[in-house]
Amino acid sequence: MSPENNFADGLGDIFDEAFDSSETNLSESLKNTEDVYSDFKFYSEGGLKRIDLCYNRKTNRRVAMATLKDGSDPQKVEVFLREAKLNAALQHPNIVPVYNIGLDQDKPWFTMKFIAGQSLSEVIDELKSGKQNEFSGLNNRLDIFLKVCDAIAYAHSVGVVHLDIKPDNIRISSYGDVVLCDWGLADVEASCCDELLLEYCSVLDHDIENHTIHGTVKGSPGYMAPEQTSKLKMRKGFHTDIFSLGTLLYALLSLEKPFKGKSIDEILDKTARCQFPIPTSLNSQIPISLEAVCLKAMALQPEDRYANVQDLQKDILAYRNGFMPDAEEASFAKALKLLLLRHKAFSTLAIFTLLILATALLALSNNLKLAKENEVQLKEKLKLEQEFNKQMGVDAAPLFLERAIDAFDICKFDESLRFADNAVNRNPNLQKAWRVKANNHFIREEYQAFLKVHEKAAYSSTHPMTKLALKYSQIKADDSTALNISQYLNLLTDFKPLNNGHIYFKIIHYKAFQNLDIDDRIKFCKGVITLNHGPKKAALLNFYFNKSTGHLDVSNNLWLSSHLCLMNFPAKSIDLSNTAIYNSIGLRAMPLEAADLSNTKIIELQTFPSKKVKVLKLSGNTLFHIKPITDLPIEELHIQHTLIVNSQEIALLTKLKKLHLHEGQFSKREMAQIPSNIEIIIHKKPQ
Repeated sequence: MSPENNFADGLGDIFDEAFDSSETNLSESLKNTEDVYSDFKFYSEGGLKRIDLCYNRKTNRRVAMATLKDGSDPQKVEVFLREAKLNAALQHPNIVPVYNIGLDQDKPWFTMKFIAGQSLSEVIDELKSGKQNEFSGLNNRLDIFLKVCDAIAYAHSVGVVHLDIKPDNIRISSYGDVVLCDWGLADVEASCCDELLLEYCSVLDHDIENHTIHGTVKGSPGYMAPEQTSKLKMRKGFHTDIFSLGTLLYALLSLEKPFKGKSIDEILDKTARCQFPIPTSLNSQIPISLEAVCLKAMALQPEDRYANVQDLQKDILAYRNGFMPDAEEASFAKALKLLLLRHKAFSTLAIFTLLILATALLALSNNLKLAKENEVQLKEKLKLEQEFNKQMGVDAAPLFLERAIDAFDICKFDESLRFADNAVNRNPNLQKAWRVKANNHFIREEYQAFLKVHEKAAYSSTHPMTKLALKYSQIKADDSTALNISQYLNLLTDFKPLNNGHIYFKIIHYKAFQNLDIDDRIKFCKGVITLNHGPKKAALLNFYFNKSTGHLDVSNNLWLSSHLCLMNFPAKSIDLSNTAIYNSIGLRAMPLEAADLSNTKIIELQTFPSKKVKVLKLSGNTLFHIKPITDLPIEELHIQHTLIVNSQEIALLTKLKKLHLHEGQFSKREMAQIPSNIEIIIHKKPQ
């Protein structure tokens, strides 16, 4: 027998011994019923219960154990066990699973899966404080919301209402799991619940202390529905969870609670009246479509809310897929009101005409006093009103076109496309709206979509953009995929000779804000710089990115003036000194903490976009003041060899520790006004 076979036989014997059931204690460990749980560690507590982390010896896993803080009250014991058994009956990936329920010396407990990670409340607090995390993007936060909706939709399908949906009760694991916790306030709809849940339909004789508020109000201030306050007499039900989902969406959009106040009574009063600031008043960047969804879910009257969770999810998914949610259509009256305010002369004339028409019809009806003629006149009036309403729909198209153009100008291409679609749907003859729509499709690499509308946008089949769309639609036949970087640079090379800078730079902007890996991003930047400045200059290009430190060095390129391709580059620090750049727009969306813009052609700081920069070098520039950046957390500032001679703005930099000046830059009086805690470094004045 070969040595290899001997080795294999020996290895097999080892495994046989390792897994010999007669030698293991696994079966014995299951027979031992004492001390199943050990290594208890306090985790958190609420109004009724305490949560500890512990180790289950039988299953060899860490679990969370909930125990009742006060086991002397039979009604509290009943509520505690009701929550445990109700939660255990709910089996869904987005609902925390209950493992076991028991009594320890008449004190009830239950164990559940421990979700390592954060609560959604902690995630929102981080984003509100300016800290970036994986949920900084709106789409990622919408993913969380949709998973919570899945959990509530399932619960409703078996007749369970949660009644306490809020960020504190939503856990997000380190691996992306989202679970809804704390079913202590949950109720069961007897008329439609699962048969196994009927035993939980009983209601206690009177309210007891709950997790959130002492007294008769059950829910969480800031997130509860109007009918959960003691100020309204409305039945709670599935519609209550719909409202709370709306408040959750509100928090994910604005990072704020919808209902705030100096006291519980003030918060409850605002909740009962559904009085809260609309999301866009807190953040103008919130999409109007999502605001409409949020406002519909948070309607005061239950019948005005979504009929079920699935309809709410449908509107969120419609937005995600580029369509208009039903809720946004329902709020068109508001857009129409704005239209009337913008066109007062037309509105006044139309209303005045209708008043004259109504008066004439009424007078004619009274004079003729004939039923037949009355009927004719009423039909005529109805026809005119319908024509008026139709005309108003057509006249709304310019409003959407204006919004589409505004969004296009600031490079919000998704939003611009939605507004352009609204405009052409209301007035298919609005050629300018078709042009905006076509341009958006081209920039978004949707060449098939461009070719479908190019004629309506007055782009002929021989137009250069039409030819390019045809060429690249054959390279990339599916509009849902993207060109690779080499293909994209070829597109820019083909487009640049068209001398259409309005579109050219937006094509660059669009790709800069796509999710590119660092190697593709570097290749993209170098390619655009070569295209904009020519291969001879680009051959001498200094462009180096240190992936470990996050430092980008583009210094000493004396000819470099166009740097928009650098936007959204993941650099923590950048050196653009000794270049020909004349503004700092190319630094947009960079997570910069340090920037060197020395010896450039920058003459203003209004466009400086980096709000977290701590070290800023501006020496050698024609700058007269630094007021536009005095709200930044700058700790070290270089302004030597500039025209800045006023020290008053220096005192506005509350974080400043080091200031670099040149000899004689500030007078003695100005120097005396600089706060004493700032270290001043003097550089020699150039000869």
